[in-house]
Amino acid sequence: MKSCGPENHDPALSHVIRPLPSENEVRHGLALGEFRAWYQPQLHLRSGAVVALEALVRWEHPARGVLLPVDFLGAVLAYDLIDQMFKQLLEQGLSLLGVLRQQGVNLTLAFNLHASQLVDGRLVDHIRFALDGHGFKGSTLTFELAENGLLLCAPSLRHSLLRLRLLGCGLAIDDFGVGFTSLKSLCEMPFTQVKLDGRFVRRLARPNHRAMVAATQALVQSLSMNLVIEGISSLRVRNSVLQLGCVTGQGFFLARPMNGRDLLQWLGTAQPAK
Repeated sequence: MKSCGPENHDPALSHVIRPLPSENEVRHGLALGEFRAWYQPQLHLRSGAVVALEALVRWEHPARGVLLPVDFLGAVLAYDLIDQMFKQLLEQGLSLLGVLRQQGVNLTLAFNLHASQLVDGRLVDHIRFALDGHGFKGSTLTFELAENGLLLCAPSLRHSLLRLRLLGCGLAIDDFGVGFTSLKSLCEMPFTQVKLDGRFVRRLARPNHRAMVAATQALVQSLSMNLVIEGISSLRVRNSVLQLGCVTGQGFFLARPMNGRDLLQWLGTAQPAK
């Protein structure tokens, strides 16, 4: 699971990998609200307008500082606490969207889900109630699922995906190009967006990488889906994907993940889409 996941590694947060935390430590952190949503903007590559946000989890640990998912996500999954963490992030994210709405700013917000979370339909019920409670339509949210998690798409998972689409939520295939999604699955499942893995744009001088980006762009357009380019790390990469016809992207060159307070300040100078 990325999302909450190991998005582009931030050198400023680099550290030695330590043993995973205990179940009691994770439960304690959840109880105290130490797991926080950070937000990485997605931008229109030509205009620079902010078009969406992706919620990424950070553990703001009182002793160890800000921890990335690589430090704790395995433990959260192992202790079956992933839904509890997600519900806290969803509440934080919808509350932030409420603040933006009061300022006249309307953005969509993406969350990462592990495919196993949707095998049981109860999480979809929770998402629907949360949207109703905050007065948002389903189209406000997009849910990203890693490509590898879709390899064995159980009927119950497919049903949950359909329910999310019926709510109006967007559905994205994350890390596209490094997994095993078949064209049949891409056509038959109700996805609205593809996020191309950032490793394909890091070396666009290679003909095969340029071909992958161009082919994905053509495929997505033919299926009436949206394409988001991940891992835009420099002006050169941005200009190169623009030349290939790509419209939307995210990456450290465009904007780094930030907490809600910093995001609100950043949006004040970023001229977001309204």
